[in-house]
Amino acid sequence: MQVVCSPTDGGGKGAKVSPAVLALTRWASMPIPAPVVRTAPPRRRDGLVGLPEWFWVTNWDSLSDRVAARSVWVEVVARPQSMTIDPGAGEPVVRCSGPGTVYDRSRSAASQRTDCSYTFARSSLREPGRAYRVRVTVLWGGTWRGSDGSGGVLPPLSRSTTFRLRVAEAQALYG
Repeated sequence: MQVVCSPTDGGGKGAKVSPAVLALTRWASMPIPAPVVRTAPPRRRDGLVGLPEWFWVTNWDSLSDRVAARSVWVEVVARPQSMTIDPGAGEPVVRCSGPGTVYDRSRSAASQRTDCSYTFARSSLREPGRAYRVRVTVLWGGTWRGSDGSGGVLPPLSRSTTFRLRVAEAQALYG
């Protein structure tokens, strides 16, 4: 997508537009999406105390854009860097270096691994709505390159999604 901007430097005719300012302006309005999160077990089914709940983000894709003002242009690239899972109710936050691993229902649970899971120690029965309020946040990093050969790193941005997750407790019976 190409966007043509008016000068941002406040100058009159002939005022030079700074590539760095142009990059920051575009970065502030980049259409970076909220994470689309899947879980295993799926959110429509209860998870179980003591068993890991898997999390993964399905829209973990880089974005790029080019913006121009007068004869100056910049290319801005946004890349997801990491993900945090806040399971709610004061439970510890999990940090993941990537999007998580898709759970493959055709394989046994014992044969699969992920670094993006959380094991609840208690049921969500006493939580509001009988569900944990989970918040998944993706941290985005950005870089830019200008028409004059300049470039740099942009300040990090984050996008979050919040959803309810029910966790039940099962009792084993021995006979």
